[in-house]
Amino acid sequence: MTILRKSVAVLALVAGSLGGFASAQPYPNHAITFITPFAAGGPTDVIARVTAKRLSERLGQPVVVQNVLGGGGVIGTEQAANAKPDGYTLYLAVNSLAIYPSVRAPANPLPFDPVKSFKAIGGIATSAHVIVVGPQLGVKTLAELVDMARKNPEKISFGSAGVGGTTHLPMAFLAHTAGVQMLHVPYKGAAPAVTDTMAGRVSVASPGYSGTLHSQIQEGKLIPLAVTSAKRLPFLPNVPTLAESGYPDLVFPIWYALFAPRDTPDAIVNRLSTELQAMSKEPEFVDMLYRQGNIAEFQTPAEVTAMVARDVKSISDRIKAAKLDVIEK
Repeated sequence: MTILRKSVAVLALVAGSLGGFASAQPYPNHAITFITPFAAGGPTDVIARVTAKRLSERLGQPVVVQNVLGGGGVIGTEQAANAKPDGYTLYLAVNSLAIYPSVRAPANPLPFDPVKSFKAIGGIATSAHVIVVGPQLGVKTLAELVDMARKNPEKISFGSAGVGGTTHLPMAFLAHTAGVQMLHVPYKGAAPAVTDTMAGRVSVASPGYSGTLHSQIQEGKLIPLAVTSAKRLPFLPNVPTLAESGYPDLVFPIWYALFAPRDTPDAIVNRLSTELQAMSKEPEFVDMLYRQGNIAEFQTPAEVTAMVARDVKSISDRIKAAKLDVIEK
């Protein structure tokens, strides 16, 4: 019995030592998952895959993109918020994260908080929406569009990818600020809204910039009137911002950022943030993002957290001021 007890004790000691050794392994020691709440092939998915590929090379571990769909992005976001906070499940978000609180009824609150449920790792890239019209509309500047809308209340229509989304709000905020009435036509996706704008079935749309959109502009199928970013897009250097067009308070950029669940250790978040910052200076990574219509732009965790909190408030305030009905039915 004594020998048996000693054997058990030795085995326990060895197991404990191995367990301690395993837990002390440097991060990361196995595959990392990026949750993105949008479909494969879309802009957010493309950013996720470009970032995952380069981060995998830098960390020496696989980084796998998982598309978790549903609820306009809410289901994937909730899954990411509730993931084990060990640095092996991360969340790649777009600026729609800041819109979610404004489209939920008080009786059906979000199962997460856009700010408090996550730790920001860092910003990755930025882009913008482009306000475009078809050539048959006969306008070439934003001022002309607004003037036409003012003279023809609710005769000017704009298409979007859905009520309360990132392609709806820029035009809705513009109409409110300009004091004009436009008819909103929601579609199931941005692509059909753009197609109908080219065909003249709707007057205007504000899709996110992409290579496809650039080609449509170059071919004369669409006329760009303004971009929603604070600065002009390098891809469309001759297209003014909304601020330059007389609306200094209308800045609605597209941003992409990486997050971890709230209780993820700071050491892990700092390690990942350092890698993102280094990646943002790599010519190959910058070029890959640029070719997809995005500008590599690292933001610190503190900057991202402040940005999300600021966007949540400003978007909510603007929706209330414009009296927009964006609550999910």
